Amino acid sequence: MIQASDLLRLVEGECSPAEAAAIQAWIAADPARGELLDELRAVWRLTGDLTRPWDVGAARGRLLRARRGAPPPGAPTLQLHSRATAPPRPRRWGTATVWPARIAAAVVLVVAGAAVWSHRSPSAPRREYVTAPGQRAALTLPDGSRVLLSVGTRLLVPRDYGVVARAVELEGEAYFVVRHDPARPFLVRTEHGTTEDLGTEFDVRAYREEQSLQVVVATGRVTLRGIAAADSVLMLRPRERGVIDSSGSATITSRVSLKNYLAWTRGTLRFDDAPLSSVLAQLERWYDLDIQIADPSLEQERLTISFTTESADEAVTALAKVLGVRFTRADRVVRLAPVHSRQ
Repeated sequence: MIQASDLLRLVEGECSPAEAAAIQAWIAADPARGELLDELRAVWRLTGDLTRPWDVGAARGRLLRARRGAPPPGAPTLQLHSRATAPPRPRRWGTATVWPARIAAAVVLVVAGAAVWSHRSPSAPRREYVTAPGQRAALTLPDGSRVLLSVGTRLLVPRDYGVVARAVELEGEAYFVVRHDPARPFLVRTEHGTTEDLGTEFDVRAYREEQSLQVVVATGRVTLRGIAAADSVLMLRPRERGVIDSSGSATITSRVSLKNYLAWTRGTLRFDDAPLSSVLAQLERWYDLDIQIADPSLEQERLTISFTTESADEAVTALAKVLGVRFTRADRVVRLAPVHSRQ
């Protein structure tokens, strides 16, 4: 008997291959159960952990009634309970949905020129969606595929998206929930390579300053290839991480923690043995800060740390405590210095 906890473990990527096979067999016995799982994934990925029970079975029932009448007898009902604080309610701007990224001090939404915006000039061949530091945004593409943009991210969508091909361009980080279409693969193009998929869920990270392309697969399979014809081509499966660097070299890491790599979609930053430079770069994007290091020896530090706070000061305080340093802050500028330094 499949329980709600089993489905949650599947969505989070924590179940064993045998458990996953049992769940797939359970879904195959009743197609309606597949729609239930899709609803659960959508809630978990794009909304985050929940602070109140959500009856996803009832949500699926409403979906089925809208599409083809009442749900079949014996349809499963699933109650979800949260383990963390949910992100704030979204605010809508045009066709995109904007979330303050769990940041109280750093987020400013400007009505006259919103930090998340869609460019729709009649002469332009594509639409552009941009998030500022400290903001996330969710949007639905014409084919029903969903995208959650991380902070400091830019997504370009052709105006004829889906007519002949499904391809977008990304600079930054985004989580994709792709609608299956075997005739038209879904492509995410970045400076260092292209991710190709038919229908699955995966995270793409390609910030310009990082000089690399990283893809983490949650469900399904994707193909990852470098920008040059001679570059490596990777086939990635669930819980695998593929990276292509600026030279075109590719590596695969298996059985990665989806909780760590996808935590940002739920308003949390997690780092596991990460270099301090990576931690600082993401904190700067997340909290809209400029973090400076007064002690060069700190650059060799590697950290395992999580940030769930909405306050930039609280996040920097936690970082300083772990590093054993003090910090000063003047507006956006944060300076980390040895405890006994006068600077």
